[in-house]
Amino acid sequence: MKTAGIIAEYNPFHNGHLYHIEKTKKETGADRIIVAMSGNFVQRGAPAILDKYARTKSALMSGADLVLQISPMYSIASAEFFAMGAVSLLSNTGIVDYLSFGSEAGELDGLKKIAEVLSSEPPKFKKALQKNLKNGNPFPVARSKAIIECCPELTNTTELFNSPNNILAIEYLKCLNRTASSIEPVTVKRKGAGYNDPYDPGSSGISSKAIREAVFYGGKNSSLASYMPEESHLQLKVSMDKKMTVDENDFSEMLIYKLLSERDKGYAGYLDVSGDMSDRILNNLDKFTNITSFCNLLKTKDKTYTRVSRALFHILLNIRNIEAESNEYTGVCPYIRVLGFRKSSEDLLSEIKARASVPIITGYNDAVKTLYSEPMELLKKESRIEDLYFAVQTMKSGLPCKPDMSRPVIVI
Repeated sequence: MKTAGIIAEYNPFHNGHLYHIEKTKKETGADRIIVAMSGNFVQRGAPAILDKYARTKSALMSGADLVLQISPMYSIASAEFFAMGAVSLLSNTGIVDYLSFGSEAGELDGLKKIAEVLSSEPPKFKKALQKNLKNGNPFPVARSKAIIECCPELTNTTELFNSPNNILAIEYLKCLNRTASSIEPVTVKRKGAGYNDPYDPGSSGISSKAIREAVFYGGKNSSLASYMPEESHLQLKVSMDKKMTVDENDFSEMLIYKLLSERDKGYAGYLDVSGDMSDRILNNLDKFTNITSFCNLLKTKDKTYTRVSRALFHILLNIRNIEAESNEYTGVCPYIRVLGFRKSSEDLLSEIKARASVPIITGYNDAVKTLYSEPMELLKKESRIEDLYFAVQTMKSGLPCKPDMSRPVIVI
């Protein structure tokens, strides 16, 4: 049997994601789909609109056989570390044959060329990169120009470097290259609305971002039904009715408390927070009203909104710089955490248990039995991060909050 892996956030799950799953099965002939999915916090540096269990159920009802959690240590990191954590998670199962990802390019040749340059970093590339940086180019621009100098045939394809899904695709390919993985990459061309396209009720497709904006800024729900599978739309409706959808500004009070508590020592010890960024935060604390406005205030030509938001959430979630040099960021998460599976695919779990390079965890009891001290401490830390999200849901909805590790996996 063939197994395809998909890396996703499903924030929230829509028809484009369903198309990706179905197209992956058709293109690869895979019998089974394993999804490596972000937990409660996502790569753009923000909380997910729906919690990880609601999104897991949507994925399983739409064709996924097994959903595994990408550690929050990776899921809210830069594209490079996000890819590293997600690809290693799928690799560690020991059973994934294909890695399928969406891209604006829709073909692998150009993406592979870029990934090869960035993986090997030949002298010509390094020299060109340094020259472009010295000329005052922001790093992404300097890197793009250096790649074109190494691969002139890519001169007229700058969208390969700048489109969101292409950027992640290149990082996935880099990770496969660097680990000499036997997993075969497959890309599916993104259809319909672009990643940053606004909500348009008359369009044929919609992005996750547009759905989130429709929910938070328009209070819309029924108008989204045609853009989402039935189960996914139901999960969104239930969460909206119970006031359990989550936005970055729901964490504003927590963040300003953390920032004020630590202003005497600054924030440069946190991941993605440079000394300059720390100073900029300190100098603008008196202007803080909420996370969105603060990110807009702090962003610069060199530091995008997403990068600022990611840095602020690293501070809030206590993700520090030193961890970038530890096992948490080497690309080898010391366990596989299951969020949900289909009963008809239960044999997948047995197969992974037999072939995986790390323990598989379906609950706290599994963790106690199989994890030694350092991995167990990492799992506890991740659970504390996830619990912060569930605490926000409780404060908004008034409903009781179960701790992360006491919640059962989703089985359908």
